Amino acid sequence: MLKKILFIFIIWRIFLFLPLWAGRNIPYRIKYEYTHIFTSTLKYAPVDRPLLYPLANFDGVHYLDIAGNSYKDNGRFFPLYPILIRGLATIFGTGQAFGIIQFFSALAISQLSFLLAIIFLYKLLRLDFSEKISFWSIIFLMTFPTSFFFGLIYTESLFLLFLVLSLYLARKQKWFWSSFFAMLLTITRPIGIVLIPALIYEAYKQKKFLHFNLSFYFLIFDFLIIIPLGLFLFSYYCLIKWHDPLFFLHAQALLQNGRSVTGFIFPLQTVWRYLKIITTVSPNIFEWKVALLEIFSFGFGSGILVFAWFKKIRPSFLIFSLFALLIPTLSGTFSGLPRYLLVIFPIFLTLNFIKAKWFKPVYIIFGLILQFVLFLFFSRGYFIA
Repeated sequence: MLKKILFIFIIWRIFLFLPLWAGRNIPYRIKYEYTHIFTSTLKYAPVDRPLLYPLANFDGVHYLDIAGNSYKDNGRFFPLYPILIRGLATIFGTGQAFGIIQFFSALAISQLSFLLAIIFLYKLLRLDFSEKISFWSIIFLMTFPTSFFFGLIYTESLFLLFLVLSLYLARKQKWFWSSFFAMLLTITRPIGIVLIPALIYEAYKQKKFLHFNLSFYFLIFDFLIIIPLGLFLFSYYCLIKWHDPLFFLHAQALLQNGRSVTGFIFPLQTVWRYLKIITTVSPNIFEWKVALLEIFSFGFGSGILVFAWFKKIRPSFLIFSLFALLIPTLSGTFSGLPRYLLVIFPIFLTLNFIKAKWFKPVYIIFGLILQFVLFLFFSRGYFIA
C-alpha cells in the first residue's frame, strides 16, 4: 500500500504543474505583484520560471521573508515553519531570504511533510477502517479542489503531519510523543490548540476511566502544560517585540478582509453577510466567486461533519474537526476556509460512506477540474484562500 500512496503522490505532484504551465502566458494580476517573491528580490534562474515561483505566492512570501529576515510586522504567521526553512537552508549553505537554497528548502519541507502525512494518515485510519476506506480517504483529500496548497510553501502539509502523528501516537498510548507533536502543531498554526480537548477525550476513552484517578489527572496536566508551551513562548515573543502578547491575532486586522479581532461573531451572522454579498455584488467580480467558494466550503464542511456524527466517526476526530471548522468562522468571515478544510481529515474519511455509485467519479472529476482552475488563478496572483 505504501507503493500505491507514493504513486498517487507522484501523479498528483505532476498534475500540479499543468495549471502552472497553462497559466504561464497569462499576465500576473495587476496591483497584486506584491504576492510573488520577485517584489522582494531580483529574478534568478530557475526559480523565475512560471512552473516554480508561484509555489511561493501569497503566504509563501511571508514565510520566506521571516525565515531569512526574522519578523517585522508579519506576526500573524507562526514561527515553526520559518525556523525549519532557515535551519535546512543553513545546512545546505545559506539562509538568505528568497535565495535559491532557501526556496527549495521550503519546498522540500512541504513536499516531504505531505508525503509523510498521507502515509501516517493511512496508518491512523487503518486502526479503525478497512484498507479500501483508508486509501480512498487519501484520494478524496488529494482531489479536493484546494489540495494544491499541500504542494506550496504553506503550512498545510506540516500541520497535517503533526496532527496525524499526534493522534496516531495517542492511539498507541504514547502520550508524551503525542503531546510533543501537538505542541509542534500549536507553533505551526494557532488552531492546533483545539487538539487538546480531542486528546483528553481520547485518553479518557482508551483508559476507560470510570473514576478520574490520579494517573488521569497527571495525563491531563501534561496535556495542559506541554501542548500550549510553544504557543505561550510565541506569545511571549510577541509581547517583547510588539508589546502585545496577542499580536498574532490582532495582526489579522492588517489583512483588511473583514476579519474581527476584537470579539466573536456568530456563524449565522456571517452566513447572512455572505448571502448579501452573493445577491448584491456583481458576479463578474473575482471576489464574488471567492465569496461563493467560501460559503460553499462552510456548508460542505458543516454538512459532512453532521453526516460523520451519524456515521459514528471516532469522537476525538469529530471534537477536533468541530473546533477547527467553527473557530475560524467566529471572526465574521469565511476567508481562508476552503484551505482550512484540508486538515480536517475526518471530512474526507466520511465521504467514503456516501453510497451513491456516481459519487466517486463525479467528486474526483469535479475536484480535479476545480483544483486546476483555482491553482491557475492562484499562480497568477488571484487570492483563493
